[in-house]
Amino acid sequence: MRIAGRSKRIEKSETLRVKEKALQLKRQGVDVVDLTAGEPDFPTPANVCEAGITAIQDGFTRYTANAGMPELRQAIVEKFEKDNNLTYSTDQIIVSPGAKPALTNAVLALAEKGDDAIVIAPYWVSYVQQVRLANANPIIIDSSGTNFKITPQDLEAHITPNTRLIMFNSPSNPCGVVYSPDELASLAEVLEKHDIWIVSDEIYEKILFDGCTHKSFAQFPNLFEKTIVINGVSKAFSMTGWRIGYSAGPKEVISAMGKIQSHYAMAPSISQKAALEALTGDQGNIEKMRQTFERRRDFLVKKLRDFPNITYVYPQGAFYLFLDISSAFGKKWSGKAIEDCLDFSEYLIETQHLVVVPGSGFGSPNHIRLSFAASDKELDDGFTRLIRSLESL
Repeated sequence: MRIAGRSKRIEKSETLRVKEKALQLKRQGVDVVDLTAGEPDFPTPANVCEAGITAIQDGFTRYTANAGMPELRQAIVEKFEKDNNLTYSTDQIIVSPGAKPALTNAVLALAEKGDDAIVIAPYWVSYVQQVRLANANPIIIDSSGTNFKITPQDLEAHITPNTRLIMFNSPSNPCGVVYSPDELASLAEVLEKHDIWIVSDEIYEKILFDGCTHKSFAQFPNLFEKTIVINGVSKAFSMTGWRIGYSAGPKEVISAMGKIQSHYAMAPSISQKAALEALTGDQGNIEKMRQTFERRRDFLVKKLRDFPNITYVYPQGAFYLFLDISSAFGKKWSGKAIEDCLDFSEYLIETQHLVVVPGSGFGSPNHIRLSFAASDKELDDGFTRLIRSLESL
């Protein structure tokens, strides 16, 4: 029996793989520190939960429109107007069961065999796989030599006649870098000259530090009709399991995404009611969580200053710390050589019961990703185990 070739073109999510390992160890009673989480460690706000409960009690448990509840799409339109100064109509909005399906819808609607899609490394683990799923070619720009942000020169050099789209993420996962408005403007000058779609993943828009501000490529007048903005309620409202993402863009693209989505998925009705409350109700929890994440970032960075041999990307957004652990390569433990980040991650799990995400899944094999979406105790304990592991080699 034959399995379709597309499954061979893509790889399993590295973040989910290590998460499964952590859960397996916990089930065995092992004292695990798990710093893999790509989700806030806070409960969903009470008012949002109540909206979901009320939806169940009211019997709002059936199908909605494929593109999402009209009320929710209207709330998303108003969110873009208020937060981003962007004007959309409801037929330029589609609600999906999470931002990951939204991104997949966009790539499938825009790219096909023979097309190139620019992806900036380090990248979120699914970008390259989504491009491959569309049978397109991922064209990687390595940003490690330019402080983990691409330059206009980098971008121009990687654009070819086959370039169909660029996948862009700021604040970024896994680095936490944030492109300033001026940096975006410089990149926008390049993109304005080319017939290229921009798939802009803005899921960490609300998690910013050091007074940084968020700007979207869609806010540049000449790029508005070229940009598909992907966002959701998962990170800002701690609603990862509710599975609500959304997209905004030109009608022709949103319509194409709707066709694709209509055949495989639909956002849960109960979750849409909860998302409606998240977007229109009390917004106070967003700032409380943001402040906590910034304090945790500062806590870890202060600890790292005592270990100058460990280099890292200073995060100004999201909730990740990206560490260069290449200094451990070539060293051994229990007769096993550490050759790459996968070996190092295995070493951490086996000797310290510390679980992190190897950087190879992000296109950066010299790094590991630690999430600071964890309690102060877990972060302190996890950092102690990390240092102990490095000193033991």
